[in-house]
Amino acid sequence: MFCEFKGMYSIGKGAKVLGVCIKTLRRWDASGKVSCVRTAGGHRRFSHCELLKLLTPHTRRKTGLPDVKSGFKKRCAIYGRVSTHKQKKRGDLTAQLKVLEKYAYEKNFELVKGYHDLGSGLNTNRKGLWRLIQDAKKGVFSHLVINYKDRLTRFGFTYLEQYLKEFGVEIITLNALGDKHPESELVEDLVAIIQSFTGKLYGLRSHKNKRILA
Repeated sequence: MFCEFKGMYSIGKGAKVLGVCIKTLRRWDASGKVSCVRTAGGHRRFSHCELLKLLTPHTRRKTGLPDVKSGFKKRCAIYGRVSTHKQKKRGDLTAQLKVLEKYAYEKNFELVKGYHDLGSGLNTNRKGLWRLIQDAKKGVFSHLVINYKDRLTRFGFTYLEQYLKEFGVEIITLNALGDKHPESELVEDLVAIIQSFTGKLYGLRSHKNKRILA
């Protein structure tokens, strides 16, 4: 779950501020009337900027919802990833998302999307990453915030970075890889490479044997 801090509201708190029921706010989110980000557990979080869109100045003052004095600088998204269920269970993914969301708020970004995956950085079938790419192509956000480059991909980061630039998206990396100790994940990635290679090798042999028998 994302961290709780000034500027982000759960669906219950957001509905209370707006004076509507939770079902109504959920329906508005589904229809696009208001947007939210999702936590690692799938829970909705609404920025106060989004809630302001639905309030008149009078209602805004009455509810005590803070104004956006200078407006948001840019629309951003965040992305987090862990390799194993063990890492997710001990809270590594949650910790990543907390850091990213806090950075977005402190830098006055409008946080419009949150993506996350459970799997190797070598895995090209990550659902969160593909949703991120599709939304980037649609112009949903202008900045993507990540903790480390390898959270996004183990190899080919420069290619992915350049690809996203084609859609006007800039990647912000908070930490350098030298600041962490990725030995365990590198071992897991090496195992994944060996498994992938072995699977393809057996597949080629099987195909060859079928041709001989035919």
